[in-house]
Amino acid sequence: MFELKPILSTLWHHKVSALLIALQLALTLVILSNSLLIVTDRIDKMARPTGMDVENIIAADFLAIPQDYDMAGAVRADLEMLRALPNVVDATHSHQVPLSGSGSANTFFTQPNQETGGENANYYRTDPHFINTLGLTLVAGRNFTPAEMQVYASTERGEAHVAIITRQLAEKLFPGEDALGKSFFLSDSPIEIIGIVERHLGAWLGWSKAGNVAFLPGLQTTQGMNYLVRTEDGKRDAVLQTLADKLAERDPDRVIQVRSLSNHMARSYATDNLMVKILSAVGAMLSFIVALGIVGLTSFWINQRTKQIGVRRALGATRANISRYFLLENSLIAGTGIALGAAAALIANQYLVRDYSQPVLPLTSLAICALLILLVSLGAALVPAMRAANISPATATRSV
Repeated sequence: MFELKPILSTLWHHKVSALLIALQLALTLVILSNSLLIVTDRIDKMARPTGMDVENIIAADFLAIPQDYDMAGAVRADLEMLRALPNVVDATHSHQVPLSGSGSANTFFTQPNQETGGENANYYRTDPHFINTLGLTLVAGRNFTPAEMQVYASTERGEAHVAIITRQLAEKLFPGEDALGKSFFLSDSPIEIIGIVERHLGAWLGWSKAGNVAFLPGLQTTQGMNYLVRTEDGKRDAVLQTLADKLAERDPDRVIQVRSLSNHMARSYATDNLMVKILSAVGAMLSFIVALGIVGLTSFWINQRTKQIGVRRALGATRANISRYFLLENSLIAGTGIALGAAAALIANQYLVRDYSQPVLPLTSLAICALLILLVSLGAALVPAMRAANISPATATRSV
């Protein structure tokens, strides 16, 4: 501790350069801690279970060319053909593709003609094959029956009378209650909940209510339609290569596009992936720049104090004493920067939480980032400090 006074005196004489390094460390801690929080949040979001057998599902959509196209007949014939294909487990139709970023939503109420409150949810019009096709887990109730299927014209709204919903939506609509057998409303007509599936993320992976999903039995005969096809494990790509040709062969009067569901999911997560890569690169670059600054500043100070170091060596200071001196000097700068940065990081996080709905910065994450910056700082100062320790008394006192 006898070295503390001369270190403080030296830092006071070089206060501008020391303060700049401290502020650089503080800024790095602010950016690194909040970036790490965002990166962790995005990684956790991308790792969420979808509730579906995504790796084995193919999404095929088509747009009919004739204006008087028999959509209901085409869907029946297509699905019969698709289910008979080799390596296909099951197939279903849907007016939207899950995980694609395109879908339909509505507000579901627990009382008829309710105008306020309610719960927003993504919904799909599909058939009794959707549970098996998507690989969903039915945790309560039953599946749709063919008798519950309805066909709507493109101009009709078409209200279903039964629905299957996700467990998340069930808990939101009827918290603390068993939702099975209860009804929700879009207007004054009740829609009975006949089944509950464990999980389904829906169309919009970035939506705050992702997982609020309802399935309604029905086929709306618009000019376009989506099919979901589930294949046996490892057979998806083989089926995908022939699927468009099979659909075109059965009916050439339409434009067909085929894509794996994992491709849809990757496209939906593209922004999150990009953010993770950019923020990780920014964090690494800032840490590298800080390390360079510390190396440069420590080297500069050593060059200025070569004679002083030589005198101390001549008076009996060991190499360890010299190294410890510069490491302690660097630790004081780093500690000041980390203290300033920790306060600023918490303030910045409050702004991000309030205006951008980011998670609250845990103190443990802040402490980990602070420790990382301290280690980078000490590591950067170590090489110049060791070089200073190797200065011989003869070299340092040559000009005396």
